Amino acid sequence: MDGIGIKVVGIGTVGNGVLNKMVEKEIAEVEFVGIDTNQENLDKLNVESKILVSEDLREKVQDALKNTDLVFILTEMSEKKNNEIAYVVSEVAKTMGILTVIVVATSINSNGENEEIKKLEEVSDTVIVLPLKKLVEADSSVTFDKLFKKRDEIFIKNVEFITNLIKKQGVVNLDFDDVKIMLGNSGEGIIAFGKGKGQDKVKLATEQIINSPFIKNLQKARKILLSITAGPDIGLTDLQEVTMIINEKFGADQTNMLWGYIMDTELEDKIEVEMLITDFSK
Repeated sequence: MDGIGIKVVGIGTVGNGVLNKMVEKEIAEVEFVGIDTNQENLDKLNVESKILVSEDLREKVQDALKNTDLVFILTEMSEKKNNEIAYVVSEVAKTMGILTVIVVATSINSNGENEEIKKLEEVSDTVIVLPLKKLVEADSSVTFDKLFKKRDEIFIKNVEFITNLIKKQGVVNLDFDDVKIMLGNSGEGIIAFGKGKGQDKVKLATEQIINSPFIKNLQKARKILLSITAGPDIGLTDLQEVTMIINEKFGADQTNMLWGYIMDTELEDKIEVEMLITDFSK
């Protein structure tokens, strides 16, 4: 990974629960930091770096984030204390010159359009919002267990998507400088994912992205970041079609689009597309 230091900070019950799941997945070359107001909760964490919230929180965070180039801050907004901690962590990280990405799940009763998000945008580079209300609207029969499992999966996919662009060797590569351009000072971001197989794999994958519950009624984006993973049979025209469809649907005037392509021999006749759009036109 060319010496790029990436850390994932979990805050509160939800954020730290996601950290434990990420540890189980053995995501390589990423370090974890857990933060909580309760020592018992920290004791349940399977990570080395743990911070109990206290008056010297800023100093503890600064120490934990040494030698870090990119930090993900995972939190859930139902507890006000989580928002306050996320704000402090992000502010410290930005002051240290670290590329700072907050991934935040909003509550079932929220549309994700609130002052707390705006406050977090002020002290971060990008805030990726996961509106749980939209997941419920997309599947009214979903149970709480399934909803929270889906939420955690999306948290993890957000981190994997961006880190894989940096650390995985692909046929068409992006590096940390590319990602920094796309995420730096970009405000709110939305991520969507799509998969397809067979003759219409590109159409199927892009339709899943376009129909994502998070995507509806969004303004056009000035920055689009794509990761395309497919088998060795994928054609250049297929890759061009993906970028063209995404740009036509989501791109604003003078949109900056960057994309990477990773070949996976296990994805014969299949394609997986991951997209982050940000820097929305006003």
